[in-house]
Amino acid sequence: MPAVKIPAALAAEVATPVMGRAIAAAGFALLSIFWPSATNQVLAYGLAAFMVASAKFMWDYAKAPSAPKAAQGFYAGAALVMILSGLVMALRPEVLVIGIAGAAAFIIAGVLEIMVFIRLRADFVPFKDQLVTGFVGLGVGAALLMGLNMDAHALLGLAGGGAIILTVFEMISAFGLRHDSKEGQAGLWG
Repeated sequence: MPAVKIPAALAAEVATPVMGRAIAAAGFALLSIFWPSATNQVLAYGLAAFMVASAKFMWDYAKAPSAPKAAQGFYAGAALVMILSGLVMALRPEVLVIGIAGAAAFIIAGVLEIMVFIRLRADFVPFKDQLVTGFVGLGVGAALLMGLNMDAHALLGLAGGGAIILTVFEMISAFGLRHDSKEGQAGLWG
């Protein structure tokens, strides 16, 4: 079965938000790997920043001119939950609060991305990737729930592990979109 080809114009519309989400995930993943003894504040502010940046890029993706308007409701819900989760974490940097807020955001956003895949993938070919990102969100959320009795460093590792998976997948997707976009026009990212 041949790979689904994304038209150049569509690929150009969503390549930058996908790469932005990949870079946000990579930044958080690096923080989680290289911070030797994470405190509650490192976990709270790092994960909150990742949530807010992810929400921004998810919303930019949903606002692509060719994207179905029906997707904006799903992405608005995911973005809102992620921003509220980040706000809760920043205001209450306690491990239990961070774990619950992070898990809720990952799980709800993951479910909404899977719903986008199920309902709208036929209307907008780039939505084929939402199945993977949705399941990554569900997995990270479940891991955070199972690790609620762990310390900040352990939760940072759990969330960072999911960010690594998300980084790899989103980078592959972004560079694939970039490649597809260059066939119809020149100049995306250089």
